[in-house]
Amino acid sequence: MRPFLPLLLVLGACHSATSQDTPDAAVTSDAAVDAATGCAPGLAGAGCVLALYDQGAAGCDPATIAKLRTELDARAKQGPLWSAGRALFRTQAPINVAGGFNNWDAAAFATAQFCQTDLVLGVTAVASGFWPYKLVSGGTWTLDPTNPAFAYDDFAGNADHRNSVLDTPDSGRGHLVTLDQACSTALGNCRNVTAYLPPAYDADNRTYPVLFMHDGKNVWDDHTCCFGHTGWEINVTLDAEIAAGRVAPIIVIAADQTAARNDEYGLSLTTMNSFIAFQVNELQPHALSQVRGDGGRVYIAGSSLGGLVSMELALRKPQTYAGVASLSGAFWPNNSALRDEIPGLGKQALAIYVDSGGNPADNSDGAQDTIEVRDHIVALGWVRADSPTCTPGPDALCYHLEPGATHDELAWKARAWRFLRYLFPA
Repeated sequence: MRPFLPLLLVLGACHSATSQDTPDAAVTSDAAVDAATGCAPGLAGAGCVLALYDQGAAGCDPATIAKLRTELDARAKQGPLWSAGRALFRTQAPINVAGGFNNWDAAAFATAQFCQTDLVLGVTAVASGFWPYKLVSGGTWTLDPTNPAFAYDDFAGNADHRNSVLDTPDSGRGHLVTLDQACSTALGNCRNVTAYLPPAYDADNRTYPVLFMHDGKNVWDDHTCCFGHTGWEINVTLDAEIAAGRVAPIIVIAADQTAARNDEYGLSLTTMNSFIAFQVNELQPHALSQVRGDGGRVYIAGSSLGGLVSMELALRKPQTYAGVASLSGAFWPNNSALRDEIPGLGKQALAIYVDSGGNPADNSDGAQDTIEVRDHIVALGWVRADSPTCTPGPDALCYHLEPGATHDELAWKARAWRFLRYLFPA
């Protein structure tokens, strides 16, 4: 969010296309054909919807506007639609839109009544890129309630600490989206859920491998979290690794930890068992229904107690997961119950990554505990390799020791690339 500039509302009885509203002719032609039979689902059909907007704006034909309304309603919670250098915004009432694409000028662009209907729309030029923005009215800057995509913002004047985001499919960047809350009757709590969608996610309707991560408040680029350490910035790391061709595009889903986090992640066996049931039977199906994830390629990861419960989940529910990563896993609770039980769990078809910092000599950062877990797993038939020379597979275990590394998000952020390259090679 940036400083407020004077507000300007634009109203029109029948909106007429301006020069910036006119798309490339080739794009218009292709999109218009699609519009005649219905647009492609989701944001992949944005060009088609923009073509309907142009047709409606040209003469306010009721039949065309009805088609446009149907397509817009089908995308009511997907934010602005972008195609070929233009973005279509829909709002509840006429309002200004300011963002990186117009230099945060609150007077530069506003939505308006469309063709004397209750539709409130606006189209503006937006170049390819990753564009934070906000809605502006009377000096108040707000997130776009129709858009689940957002980015964290450190600007001191931004009370939300977030901006809405328009991320074009050709930006080369992924983005975060807010998913529906997940609630558990057995645990007696609800938690917010956030997902990372990879670059070009909105360009088509393909599916992606899905990584579930624990401690959802800590894994993104929120610089106010984590005792001043910032988060893992897993979204930033993935953008860089995917762009470099070292990691395949994936979806990451992370549910926030709750006040009962320690018990849910392993300090209480009873609570952890309830959490495992919630994770597998409620949280994951609920979240997967909101993204285009491949349910046959699901992975789990976490650190500290999150690393412990990740291993518990993967080893006890191998039919659910293709791989697991445990960073600085806390393998000591309940008299090291998991370590003692691993030999009896048997060999599973599961790719495993385990690491730690610290020093095995004094077990700092659980270094010696991690080695014991590693060796138990290898004894069951997994083949060990050391990062970064690991090759993924259902019989593979990848191990890494970062001597002296501390037990915090800065350390996990620094080596997250290791498990991402191992589990999701490009």
